[in-house]
Amino acid sequence: MKSSDEIFQLINSMSDKERRFFRKKYTLFVADDDNNYIKLFDEISKQISEGEDYNEKKIKEGIYSGKFLKNLSFHKNYLYNTILNSLLYFHKDSTNLYSVRSLITQAEILEKKLLHDQSLKLLQRAMRISFECDLLNSQYELVNIERRIIKYKGSIEEYTVKAEELFKEQYRILELQKNLTDYYYLNEKVGIFLRSFGTGWVRKEQELREFEEIYESPLLKNIKNAKSFLTRYIFYNLHLQYQLTKNNFEEAYNIAVLGVELCESNLAKLKGNLDNYIFSLNNLLNCQGRTGRFGECDITADKLRAIEDKFPEMITETNKVFIFYSVSVLMLSINISTLDIEKLKALNIEIENDFKLYEEKMMVYQRIILYYFLTCSNLIQGDYEKCIYWNSKIFNLGKTDLSEDYQCYARIIQLLAYYELGYIDSLEYALKSAYHFISRRKKVYKYENIIQKYLKKSFRIKTNNEMNEIFIEMKAELKPLLNDPFEKNAFDAFNILPWLESKIKNIPVVQVLKESKKSLTVNR
Repeated sequence: MKSSDEIFQLINSMSDKERRFFRKKYTLFVADDDNNYIKLFDEISKQISEGEDYNEKKIKEGIYSGKFLKNLSFHKNYLYNTILNSLLYFHKDSTNLYSVRSLITQAEILEKKLLHDQSLKLLQRAMRISFECDLLNSQYELVNIERRIIKYKGSIEEYTVKAEELFKEQYRILELQKNLTDYYYLNEKVGIFLRSFGTGWVRKEQELREFEEIYESPLLKNIKNAKSFLTRYIFYNLHLQYQLTKNNFEEAYNIAVLGVELCESNLAKLKGNLDNYIFSLNNLLNCQGRTGRFGECDITADKLRAIEDKFPEMITETNKVFIFYSVSVLMLSINISTLDIEKLKALNIEIENDFKLYEEKMMVYQRIILYYFLTCSNLIQGDYEKCIYWNSKIFNLGKTDLSEDYQCYARIIQLLAYYELGYIDSLEYALKSAYHFISRRKKVYKYENIIQKYLKKSFRIKTNNEMNEIFIEMKAELKPLLNDPFEKNAFDAFNILPWLESKIKNIPVVQVLKESKKSLTVNR
């Protein structure tokens, strides 16, 4: 039996079009003269639209015929499966993969009815789509079915010749599948390796050597080793990640451009696989920000936002969530680096307005990162109450080892916010919390170690003068790390130096940042 949460989550995930389709086509799947299932579906939909959690008490207050409510668990399970059937029918032609699967099912039904010629016609249609879109698993399955039909349809001589051709074709497909699996394996190794650091930055020489060992694979030496659209996409993606990790942002930008061009020149392969195109645009937006191409950033961000309108039948809920997350984080990061306070304020409002649509649908690590960048945005704006608000969302997620670096820096920003607001009691608790969090981390580097040392010192601070001395000492000890090829990456995620400078000089942090930016521009 499906739990109440599961049917609530399923209906909540449905688009307006999917819900309308279900209500319109509902009678195709089940006969119910009293419309009990529609009433149940509508009541759950109403709870969702009103922003409520699942409330079974309200459902039982509704008017249903017969013994419907006495067997509510059974009926919820039946409704759940009926909705799945409806979604299957709704999406059968929405992507190339779904279309091929539908054609394969139809072809197998015709095969079992001994309508072999009709079955082969459907297989040919399915194979054409599979070749256009590099659907290797489908290609292999289609060849299997074709061989099975020909085995019983033709003479032994015809089957002998044709079977040899079909087996060769399957071996060709298997080689492509192996090539793809090998690239997937490399891609996952890099992804797992970098996600373990939270911010995606390598922080020690040994870690860098481990990272570079992955790239010694012959598959990554030449793009000719990538035998399909998807493997070429992965090839570009892996090399882009390598250049980003090495802080070679111009090289990363050039690769990001190639990745987008690859997707846009293979639009036929995108049907049902928008993920790759979305990730390519995300990479490009990131690199545009990193290389200071701020004029291009808005164009790429708008391109990402427009995907839903451009591909309305193809875009998934997962795609929509990632686009919201990606554009929000990257545009916050870009406007933080440009110190465009007005744009930051407008962006914060825009993100907050859409938050309720996506927040619960985001992965935990995505929420942590987005909450963190909203915290940073408000720190620069001087809205410390909002810093505390977004940080509390990180802390309320409970214990998790995802994006640990961001969790660590969020606790430090919490200290700064309490200090700025003069919340002494809260500050004392947050000091201990931050100190213990950093102490318990498996991976602690020089940057965090220095901060940890001064957190411990601050427990004994009695006067403002003593605190000011702490700020001066801390700044002096941290500043040399800017020249450390590994430790400087920590400043990319959170640079505490401008805040320390603002306290020492008694000026707003944004003024320090603007003066620093102006100084860098002059020196160039």
